[in-house]
Amino acid sequence: MYKLYYMPGACSMAIHVLLNELGQSVTLVNVGDPHSDAKKELLKINPRSQVPTLVDDGHVIREGAAVILHLLQKHSNSLLPDSGKERATALEWLMFANATLHPAYARGFFALKNFEGETQKKVLDFTIQHINKHWEEVEQRLEKSPYIAGQQLTAADILLTVIANWSSYFQGIKIGQKTKDLFRKVIALPSYQKALKTEEVEYKAAA
Repeated sequence: MYKLYYMPGACSMAIHVLLNELGQSVTLVNVGDPHSDAKKELLKINPRSQVPTLVDDGHVIREGAAVILHLLQKHSNSLLPDSGKERATALEWLMFANATLHPAYARGFFALKNFEGETQKKVLDFTIQHINKHWEEVEQRLEKSPYIAGQQLTAADILLTVIANWSSYFQGIKIGQKTKDLFRKVIALPSYQKALKTEEVEYKAAA
């Protein structure tokens, strides 16, 4: 039995979907309330107090990409090719979502929380410009293949779909039609629908 510390709709949702997709039982701990006992519990095992944090038989894994790779290597699945160029491509796009696109949105949330007025506007304009460039790259990629890493669904598609839903917090983010088509395919998965229902999250990025 796994234990997943999560916040509704955050990047931890990708782990939630993945566990559902892999058919694994999980105890979910919502740490969305910063003053809750659950948040204090998380802090004891993760000094960064960040999600996702996964506990697997007492072992704590505290970075999203590490959690994803751990689960994909532990359980039989088709969400990460076994070897070769296909695996390298799938890993590249997973890391793009985790280490390029995710931090770009994080800068936007930082600006909303810490700046006001003209300063906030300048930071957000710069940030959204970069986010849009990233989505343009995704759109161009999807002109060549139905999924981001090629002909089959991978974990990268799931993480991209989760991150995209944060766009509703900002004005001016532009996502292409083929990318939205991808989101529709991903959120139609029973594993994704189950996570949306459990976390009580409305998906808006595919509209």
